[in-house]
Amino acid sequence: MTGMVSNGWMLAFQALFALLFIAGSALLWFPLLGRIRFGRASRLAMMLETLKRREHRMLVMDRQEEALSPKARAFAEKARLAGLPADWSYQRFRLLRAGLALMMLLVGFMAQAAASPDLLANPGLGPWFGLGLKLLLCTALGWWTPLLFVHAAAAQKRTGYLLEIAKLSQRLSICVSEKADIREMLIRAGRPLKLLKPHLQELTVMWGKDQRAAIWRFKEAVGISEVFPLVNALDAVCQADTNEMAEVLKEQTASIEATLTADIQRKLENAPIWISFYIMIPFAVIVLLFLYPWIVTISEQLMTSFEG
Repeated sequence: MTGMVSNGWMLAFQALFALLFIAGSALLWFPLLGRIRFGRASRLAMMLETLKRREHRMLVMDRQEEALSPKARAFAEKARLAGLPADWSYQRFRLLRAGLALMMLLVGFMAQAAASPDLLANPGLGPWFGLGLKLLLCTALGWWTPLLFVHAAAAQKRTGYLLEIAKLSQRLSICVSEKADIREMLIRAGRPLKLLKPHLQELTVMWGKDQRAAIWRFKEAVGISEVFPLVNALDAVCQADTNEMAEVLKEQTASIEATLTADIQRKLENAPIWISFYIMIPFAVIVLLFLYPWIVTISEQLMTSFEG
C-alpha cells in the first residue's frame, strides 16, 4: 500500500512538472514565433509597425502607471532599466516568480524522492523536517531569483547611465561655444556614449519642433532620477539667450557634476552596510547547516521518548 502511494505521488509530480514545462515553453516560443513574418512585407513596413506598437505600448504604460500601486510603480521602473519587455506587468512578473518557485519545489521533491524512495514510508519527524526545510529553500530560491536578477540588471544599467551623464556633462562643457547650435553640440558630445546616444538622437530630432516636449521625452526615456540635473540644464539652456547660452551651460554642467559627486559619496557611505549584510548571508547558511543535524537528532529523540 505504501509503495502504491509513493508511486502515485511520483506520477502526479511528474505529470505536473511536464505540464509546467509545456506551459513555460509555450509562453517563451509563441511570442518569438509571432514576430516572424512569412509573407513579403517589406522591412520598412515592419519597422513602421514596430514603431506603432511601441508608441501604443508606451501610451498604455503611461495610462496604467497612473493607477499603479507603489510596489508596481517601483517594479515598472526597475523593469524598464533591466530591459524587460514593455508588456511585462507587475502581476505577470509575480506569476513568473510563483511558477518558478513551484517548479523548484517540484524539482526538489523529485530529487529527494529519487535519492530516498522510502521517504514517504518513514513516519519519523526528523526526515520530514529535513525534507520540509529543503523544499522551503528550493521554493525561496525560485521565488527570489528573478527579482534579484532584475535588481542586478537595473543597478548595472543605472550605474552606466550615471557614468554617461557625467561624461556628457564634461563633454558639453568642452564643446560649448557662443556660436554653436545646441543640437550640433549635443550630437558632438554624445558621440562616444552608448546608453544615452539613442535618447540624445531622439532629443535632437525633436528639438526643432518643440524643445519642451523634447526635453520631457528625453527625461521619460531615460527614466532615472539622476537625469534631473541634466534635464534642468537643458531647460535652462532652452530659456537662455544665445549670448548667455555658453555661460548658463557651464554653470549647469558644474551643478550636474556636484549632484553626481554627492550621489556617489552617499552610495560609498552606505556601502559598508550592504557589504556587512552580504557577509552575514554565508555565515547564516553555515550556522543553519551546523544546527541541522542537532535539530534532527533532538526531534528523533523526542519522537522516540513520546512513542515509548
